[in-house]
Amino acid sequence: MFKPISHCIVLCCILILSPHLVLSLPSPSTSSYNESKDSQKARLPGKFVPFSKLSTCPTLKHRKAPKHAKDVRPDDFKVIAALGDSITAALLARGSREDSHSHPLSKYSSSKSSQDQKSFQLKNIPEIAEWRGISYATGFDENAITIPNILKYYNSDLIGPSTGHHSPISCLGTGWDIGCGLHPSEDGLNAAISGSLSAGLLSQVKDYLIPRMIEFEVKDDDWKYVNLGIGANDVCAFCLTPNSTIFPSSGTPKQFARNIQKAVNELRIHVPNLIVNIIGLMRVSDIYELTLKDPYCQTPGLPFPHLALECNCALLPGPAGDYTRQRMDEQGKAYDEAVLEIIKGWEEENDPSFAAIWQPGTAVDLANYPIEALSKIDCFHPSELSHQRVAVGLWNRLTLSLDDKYKPIPWEEEPMIRCLEEDDRIRIGEIGRLYQSEKLLRV
Repeated sequence: MFKPISHCIVLCCILILSPHLVLSLPSPSTSSYNESKDSQKARLPGKFVPFSKLSTCPTLKHRKAPKHAKDVRPDDFKVIAALGDSITAALLARGSREDSHSHPLSKYSSSKSSQDQKSFQLKNIPEIAEWRGISYATGFDENAITIPNILKYYNSDLIGPSTGHHSPISCLGTGWDIGCGLHPSEDGLNAAISGSLSAGLLSQVKDYLIPRMIEFEVKDDDWKYVNLGIGANDVCAFCLTPNSTIFPSSGTPKQFARNIQKAVNELRIHVPNLIVNIIGLMRVSDIYELTLKDPYCQTPGLPFPHLALECNCALLPGPAGDYTRQRMDEQGKAYDEAVLEIIKGWEEENDPSFAAIWQPGTAVDLANYPIEALSKIDCFHPSELSHQRVAVGLWNRLTLSLDDKYKPIPWEEEPMIRCLEEDDRIRIGEIGRLYQSEKLLRV
């Protein structure tokens, strides 16, 4: 519990830490939200096992590295990387400093950079940290349920996963990732920057990801998997001003997609044998209803549930907030449609050493998740439990059809992982087929 302190200190903490401070009060049981262990199996094809029983998945026959992106199976990936924002960086994924001290896996989750800064932490103030070792996209902490730790069963020799946790990397140019501090070595190939906008992706590629791949001596012949998740900060920043007079081209769907295109094309120039999984926009607006009346998210000493610091558009109360949330959803849909156009163009190139695939962010079904899906610190960022379920959900859909990818990722008490099959392949060209089918329907 927080001890009574002066209003001045409370205000200073809010301004410095940005995420609002919340009490860790008892919350409703997640049982009413959980689906049966067969829910993934009922929705998706294949054999499913819990993470603890991955070893029961059938082993796959060894084969030579594929010559074309259309022949890639997930176990062909030797390099794991990520671009994105605070979600990919796993900001606030664990709840407090106490978590890092008492968690049974804490010895695997504390980087030197985080240890060096402990002297600056204040008593009873939650630790503001990026827990990249448990990030759904690149986490490699022991027993963390992440894409690399699932892939490790099929290919133990991975380059690029992240371990540990540390304070957020700061940048001089907020959102544009200009003048950023150094990543600790534990970050691996996770280039994400908390607070990043889509405009910052190019900097993540040029200033960090490409140099780090060179440092890691990544081979051209190795197949690389890059998770690209961006857009939450864009819709929060530009939900009301998509055609800002200050930055005329900032925030529009076309510019958002163009920012992704520039970053990926820059990466393609330097990195062959590349598959980029682009994650669409989650419905950030759903966080408002999820957190509105739950004591888990009450701000200490204040009579209202939200401090709209991280995303005004999502967290404003009343009719004004209803309008901004509607605009966020509309903007997110427009962003997705613009990105799909870019992916369709890449598909038409039929490049044997490159492909971009699409995972709809709306499959992350926040509206039907329990409150524990959100960080205990700010009730905004995904918790470790969310990272686990997103990792499993994305993995399970990696080789499936676009129809399957759009199916909601269920909240399971024990996430069930799909075993790879011999004939599984990353499906290339799904967006072009989608456009063609829609065109035929209009005829």
